[in-house]
Amino acid sequence: MMEALKLDYLSDGRNIWVGIIALLAGLSGMGWMLWTYHEGSQKIGQQQLLIAEIRNERASKLELIPVEADSEKVTLETTQAKAIILELNLPWKELFAAVESYSKDDVAVLSIEPDSQKGFVRINAEAKSLDSMLAYLAYLQKTPLFREIELINHQVQEQDPHQPVRFMPVSGS
Repeated sequence: MMEALKLDYLSDGRNIWVGIIALLAGLSGMGWMLWTYHEGSQKIGQQQLLIAEIRNERASKLELIPVEADSEKVTLETTQAKAIILELNLPWKELFAAVESYSKDDVAVLSIEPDSQKGFVRINAEAKSLDSMLAYLAYLQKTPLFREIELINHQVQEQDPHQPVRFMPVSGS
């Protein structure tokens, strides 16, 4: 059988010192934490004031620096920015599709150089013969994306045994 449990709610005072010591240890720990928190808050406040002073000094120094705009430089940068915007606005997909959709395989497009400021496209290509070159130029003239195809350069590559014709048409796009 189990022994009966004895509960004695009236203490004779023997263990009261243990409780008092635990209470004092807890209060001293809480006091130390409050002091540490207060010290940390003061340091943070000082750092925030220092940051604000540095920002104010930098702002006042920036106000004192004269801003001199070099009009030539600004004009050049504006012109370059406009050129970039014009090139980005070119219908690249349609341009490549029109240049490369030639059905015969006797012409190879080597490069496409758009000049958006002047409004033309320069194409460097190579054809197997003069007739192939003329046929490709006729094809480009029929393409609605191009207008006024003009052959500005052509040269037979005599060092090549097949003697292809390298040519450069220019078109307003």
